[in-house]
This record gives sequence, C-alpha cells and structure tokens, in this order.
Amino acid sequence: MNPSIENIDTVLRATKGILDVKWLDSDAKKRVLELEELIREKGSSSGIGAYYNEGVVEVLSREYVCVVLNNNEFRHASEPSLFWVAGDIVIGEEVTDPQRLEALKEKGSVKVLKKDFVLHFDRMKKARGQPPVFVVRGLSFPEIEGIPEIHEILSASPVGSADIYFKELFGWDIDTPELGTIIIGFNPDSS
Repeated sequence: MNPSIENIDTVLRATKGILDVKWLDSDAKKRVLELEELIREKGSSSGIGAYYNEGVVEVLSREYVCVVLNNNEFRHASEPSLFWVAGDIVIGEEVTDPQRLEALKEKGSVKVLKKDFVLHFDRMKKARGQPPVFVVRGLSFPEIEGIPEIHEILSASPVGSADIYFKELFGWDIDTPELGTIIIGFNPDSS
C-alpha cells in the first residue's frame, strides 16, 4: 500500500462510526456497476419510476475506491443527495439546510414529504411529458479532504443488492439494519 492510501485508511478507521475499511479491485467495481444497473432497470419497469445512482457510478470511475462499513454513530450528510429530475428540471429534492427547508415550506407551490424531501409543483407543470428519474448524487467526504496527493474525492451510498454484496464479500453482518456501506473514491495527483 502506498503512503497516501495508508494515511487515508488510517484516517477512515479513526473516524467515529466507521467500523471497517476495504479497498476494491476492478472485479468488485465491475460487479457493483452491474448490480446498480439491475436496480436501475428494475426501477424503470416497476412503476415506481426510474432510478439512477449517479454517485456510485462516479465514485467507481475513480482510480482508488474503498468501501467502509458504518453504523449510526457516523455523521449525517450535510448536503443533499436525492433528487427527482424530469429532463433537466429538478421537481423534487432532499433539503438538508433547515433554513432553506423552512423557507420552502412557506411557499405555496411545494409539499414536504417525510421530513426533508420537497416536491416542487410549479416545476412539475414545466416538466410535464418528461419521464421523471430519481437521481442519487455523490457527496464530498470531508474526513479525507486535504490529505496530500489526492483529488476528486467523492462518496456515495450503494443500495440494496450492492450493499449486501459488499457485506457478503467482506464478511460483514447483513442482518443488522443499523450497518450501512459507503464507497469513497479519489484519484492520485499526477505529479
């Protein structure tokens, strides 16, 4: 393992809520892409709407990718990752900023589902006739930002079968719902 990878591994293992770290080879990356594509196809044909985990695809395009097993002690995301998009119009979105969420609630053209997903009715009219897609975007990973010799850091949460695949591949508990997986990717500096 090169020094940058060892440093990242050490930082991740010391992060509250991260229980284990494993590095992915090309076969594991390929398998996760296949699993995500199956979920995408199934979502499109199930009637619940199309689904695209853009974040996972982008992370897996990085040269180095690891998967971490985390529990509920790991921090919550500070930026949104779930969007409902029709064409290039965002018709629904996760809102993680409490002030923005309150401001949106005051608008008559939105509806808040659960605690933080906003539907934009005014935008739905503009997007009429375009099939909507749930898009899950990648997120920053501040715990390793600033580590020398790496860039283009991105993280994403695999869902369903990809999450189970990682747990089975690395011998992690698949029966405890509080345990999740996050993939983190980055590229080395070319200098």
